[in-house]
Amino acid sequence: MRPVLQTVAADVAPPLIAYYGLRAAGVSEYVALLSATVLSGLRVIYSVVRVRRLDPFAVYLLLTFGLSLVVGLSTTDPKLVLVGNTVVNGIGGLIFLGSCVIGTPLTQVVSDRFSNADEEAEAADADRRRRIHVRLSAMWGLGLLLEVAFRLIVIGKFSVDTANGVNSVITVVVIGVLVMATVVTARRVSTQAVSADRSRTT
Repeated sequence: MRPVLQTVAADVAPPLIAYYGLRAAGVSEYVALLSATVLSGLRVIYSVVRVRRLDPFAVYLLLTFGLSLVVGLSTTDPKLVLVGNTVVNGIGGLIFLGSCVIGTPLTQVVSDRFSNADEEAEAADADRRRRIHVRLSAMWGLGLLLEVAFRLIVIGKFSVDTANGVNSVITVVVIGVLVMATVVTARRVSTQAVSADRSRTT
């Protein structure tokens, strides 16, 4: 999961640095937020171009960026921009949940992207892998929706400058917990698979 953590850090840190850097230079909250959104979008576009394929995860990234940009351009109220970006994250959570019943679970798409999996698995293994990723995608979807709830509370209680920083911390913490839970699940599944293989060979 190291590539995932590196991706999260690359997605969170530059926009945050850009926002507070612009604020320190005297730029308004709205312009700083919009600039940070555009910077995030450039990162998304770069990641899609780099892998040279438009898989469901790339579509998800482009969709979230597009919606965030639309929100940023549709209002000049910085609090509404924060609320809109947070709601977009909620849509991301719904997409994770929807992928459990339609198409390929999104965590499986991400796993294939980072592992460059290109070998076809046996039908039994493929079904088992899908069931695991359905559970993982459901966990990520619910976790992201919980993150949205926390972020909306913060936006309602604090100023834009404070809420933007606190929400970034919330995002890192929630993603970190989800990644750790995913790693624990993967290790448990791997251990069970090794035990099953040993049982079949003895």
